[in-house]
Amino acid sequence: MNKSERIKAVMRREPVDFVPAGFWFHYSSKYSVEEMIDAHMKLYWETGMDIVKIMQDYRYPISGKITCEQDWYDISIKGVDSDEFEKMAAVIRGIRARAGTDVLIFQTMFGPFKAASIAFGEDTLMKYSREAPEAVTAGIKIIADGLEQWAEKYLEAGADGIYYSAQYSELGRFTRKEWEKLVKPFDLQILNVAERTPEKFNILHICGEPEYDFKTHIDRYGDYPADLVNWSVKDNGYSLERGRDFFKAGILGGMDNKGNILRGPKEKIEEEVRSILDRFGTTGIMIGADCTIQGENIRLDYIKAAVDAAHNYHK
Repeated sequence: MNKSERIKAVMRREPVDFVPAGFWFHYSSKYSVEEMIDAHMKLYWETGMDIVKIMQDYRYPISGKITCEQDWYDISIKGVDSDEFEKMAAVIRGIRARAGTDVLIFQTMFGPFKAASIAFGEDTLMKYSREAPEAVTAGIKIIADGLEQWAEKYLEAGADGIYYSAQYSELGRFTRKEWEKLVKPFDLQILNVAERTPEKFNILHICGEPEYDFKTHIDRYGDYPADLVNWSVKDNGYSLERGRDFFKAGILGGMDNKGNILRGPKEKIEEEVRSILDRFGTTGIMIGADCTIQGENIRLDYIKAAVDAAHNYHK
């Protein structure tokens, strides 16, 4: 199996020659296109991981100022003819050229609701979500329509799929009814781009915010179109095995993104990987972390230790 074939087998929950793995972390938003390509390729080549996940560390070009309810109807996002989009497309094309065709490349996308939070501020977004949900919905739809086009063009630029960060389902934030109006339709609008495109894939990352202790309603995502699903096991008490029973997709994750993979030593990293696979088995799983590796002094040799432990696992 090559790397692409191995990941596709995990998605289908079929046996693999060895368990694949992948980890990632953020880069500077000041990086040039070449610096961003170099950073991603350094991680890929030096660790031997099985996919390339391109980080979305440049901000979406969303314009507008929210001072009243009406302002939500007047926001905008630049299109795929913008310099901002072309910068990301150039990163995809550059990574594809250097990584070759035997590995799947996923472009990270934040949901339209998160994009609005980044653009206008979390406090502003939540205030109007409570006071003027119809206006917020109209604004989020404007962003979603733009990002839908971005997703389509990301795939045309050479990405094999979208790594989608699904947020705003935290415990205590929105009722299910509120969430299904404000957030879910626009998540699906983006995820359906890969779903309707032949031989393109979705990785669904279920993510919580720190002010909610990263605790999310995992069960709200059962009908989202996904080929691999990832969430924070440690923060939600929701095991990989439980997720395997709930979702119809392959499972990605298992490791504490702020634990051994960040601090070491390598022996602890290898032990954590073995423990995950002892419980889960080797079919339908890709070893990864609960979320992006977060913290100072991230070490590629620690990531490589996790990748190697997955590749060399034998029960």
